[in-house]
Amino acid sequence: MDTEPTTETSESTAETPAAQQQDASASAPQQPAAEAPVDQLEQLHAERDELQQKLLRKAADYENYRKRTMREREEMRAETEAYLIEDLLPAMDTLKLGLQAAENHEGAADITQGFALVLEQFRNILGQRGLVETDPAGETFDPKLHEGVSQIASDEVPEGHVVETIRIGYYFKEKLLRPAAVVVSTGAINDEAEAPAGAEG
Repeated sequence: MDTEPTTETSESTAETPAAQQQDASASAPQQPAAEAPVDQLEQLHAERDELQQKLLRKAADYENYRKRTMREREEMRAETEAYLIEDLLPAMDTLKLGLQAAENHEGAADITQGFALVLEQFRNILGQRGLVETDPAGETFDPKLHEGVSQIASDEVPEGHVVETIRIGYYFKEKLLRPAAVVVSTGAINDEAEAPAGAEG
């Protein structure tokens, strides 16, 4: 009678580890919970890639803005220089006329040399800025590039070509700044004289 409770107590004590193992298995983390850090890592990678793309776009936008600003600045600078140089062209024309007038006087050698030096300095300085002279004598007349001031018959120059340049033209940085003033040939003198006779025949 006294030993039965003791046996039951022993059996109860023997079952305790199995119950503890079941409890441990029940409390073990499930597989989806283990995958949670992987999902977070992928999300972080995606956010990183998105930020990198945004940074690249911002860098490209800034580079385009910088190039556009530099281009606009250069265009404004060239336009300002063109206005200034265009205002100086009449002074260069006056120097050339003065040089030509001085060359016709025998005792004006010093004056002629002085005019020539000043004119050469003008040409060098403005040439460094992009100014180029153009003398279209002998070329085909182009109303887009030349300013025709008169016409004359010529046996040496074909019809529609420039006989003489009255005032040279200028290009500034490959753009026409001032067209050359020219005299245009109307053809050979004999052709004009024979035209009425041919019409009568």
